Amino acid sequence: MRLCLIVLALVGCNGDTTDGTTTTPQRWSEAFDAGGATALSGVSGNGPDDVYMVGGDATTGSIWHYDGSDWTLDTSAPATDLLVWVHAFGPDDVWIVGEGGAGLRGSAGSWEQLDPGTTEPLWGVWGTSPDDLWIVGGLPAENDPVILHWDGRVFTPHALDAEENDRAAQSLFKIWGIDGRVFAVGQRGLVIEYDTDTWRQMPSGAEGNQDFVSLWGTSATDIVIAGGRSSARISTFDGTSWTTTAPDRVPGLNAVSMLEPGLAVIGGANGWVGTYDVATGTTTGENVVDPTSDVHATWYDGAGTLYGAAGHFAEPYFGTALIRESDL
Repeated sequence: MRLCLIVLALVGCNGDTTDGTTTTPQRWSEAFDAGGATALSGVSGNGPDDVYMVGGDATTGSIWHYDGSDWTLDTSAPATDLLVWVHAFGPDDVWIVGEGGAGLRGSAGSWEQLDPGTTEPLWGVWGTSPDDLWIVGGLPAENDPVILHWDGRVFTPHALDAEENDRAAQSLFKIWGIDGRVFAVGQRGLVIEYDTDTWRQMPSGAEGNQDFVSLWGTSATDIVIAGGRSSARISTFDGTSWTTTAPDRVPGLNAVSMLEPGLAVIGGANGWVGTYDVATGTTTGENVVDPTSDVHATWYDGAGTLYGAAGHFAEPYFGTALIRESDL
């Protein structure tokens, strides 16, 4: 009943929503009951029968695992602070990072606690292989951004100088790469690319004036950044330069993943979730499952199902696990 009331409140007779986009009612639903006081922040996996969703509360991290049939709360991991992001290299090698410098490596039922060498919050993890992995983070109001590289043996910190970070960003929120290129995004529209042994800043345009939170793509010429705080910012990369826009009446965004070339799934504040067509610049909203729970991550399993992790990261902590079929 609650979902129906939400959809009716947001969708008019012609399918328009209060954010000015169109919507497909009831496309998204709840994947599982997160059990109350647990926010959900990240989702990733190795395919339709091996999916991880992570989160937690003020003092404790939580990991949920889907085996193709059921979601199970994995209580085998060492105690950590709230977990934020997850990246899977394979069924037996999944990496998770979070607040307080939290780091875990392993798989469902078997986890090793890592020591990244910092107690600052870690917001993103990604790599090309288990011996070429990056972690980013940092306190949004203190110190410098955290950049760590894992070579299979040790974590090595990287620093940004003023030329590489003229926006004085103090946090990097996500890192991701493809086709030999690696990018990280963060506060105040900062975009940096790793080039051999150096990070270089990339212009993001006049609208790149709010936080960039996450990025994903299908090739080095088809990458989408989602961000914004007071309102949405979407930036796209054509292989050479970034173009940033501010879609009308779309709230700040946190989440992005790609369904296919040129088509991104995005999510953000107030339970907003939808798609973005790179070629046309069209943002299409879909039904809101819980308008009090911000969407922090989306992930496509490559086999027809999308997942979303949503949550509220202050008292009272709570999370919403999302799922929908891709229709591709």
